[in-house]
Amino acid sequence: MDRVPGGRVGVRAAGEVEAAIARLSGSRRPLPAPLRGALATYEWAAGRRLVAPVSGAQSGRVPTEAQLAGEERVALRWVHDRAGVGLAERDFALGAVRALAWILGYTGDQP
Repeated sequence: MDRVPGGRVGVRAAGEVEAAIARLSGSRRPLPAPLRGALATYEWAAGRRLVAPVSGAQSGRVPTEAQLAGEERVALRWVHDRAGVGLAERDFALGAVRALAWILGYTGDQP
């Protein structure tokens, strides 16, 4: 289902992001923290969540590309903050970073 105006999420077709959501949410086993971070990010980017997965910022119905990039910067800070952020939170943020890098077209590797 395309929830995004113009059918795009960053540089990806909305259908690609929806397929990633279906793949990760269809797991019968609990997802490890990085994949939970990726799933939460995909859901937020597709407009299924109104709150950004790492920063907690409100985004409205669908985040803009600037909001996606801003969330990636926040998530990168979490990944590299060895003193202030716990391991589980860093792993979750790493999944968000990887998902956002894919959504924004910085990589072809999809978590």
